[in-house]
Amino acid sequence: MAAVAAQMQSSWEKKRKEKEAKFLQSSKAELDKCVAARLEEFGVAVAQMNGAYDKFVEEYARVDDQIRKLWLQLQHEQQKLSTLSERKHKAMVDNDRERERGQVKGMAITKKAVEDFGKLIASLEEL
Repeated sequence: MAAVAAQMQSSWEKKRKEKEAKFLQSSKAELDKCVAARLEEFGVAVAQMNGAYDKFVEEYARVDDQIRKLWLQLQHEQQKLSTLSERKHKAMVDNDRERERGQVKGMAITKKAVEDFGKLIASLEEL
């Protein structure tokens, strides 16, 4: 009886170990399947992030190029304005000199006319 009990005990132990092995094998297969699915999701997410980053870099480069173009246009316009300002200043200085010469000449003519008028008055008073 003890031998039959020991044999049954051994049989149960063997079945229990087989069930545990089968459970572990099916759990490992399920876990591998979940890990594979998460790896695939992770790969898709990484690809999406890389795509978004590439798009950002391209857009950033495009905007940076536009900004650089605007800065160059601004620099060109500033150079034109500086040149125009220098020409305008030179023209105004030349006009001021010409006006001053004209005023001095006009004052000389006026002085001569006043002197001549004074001489005329003096000559008329002598009569």
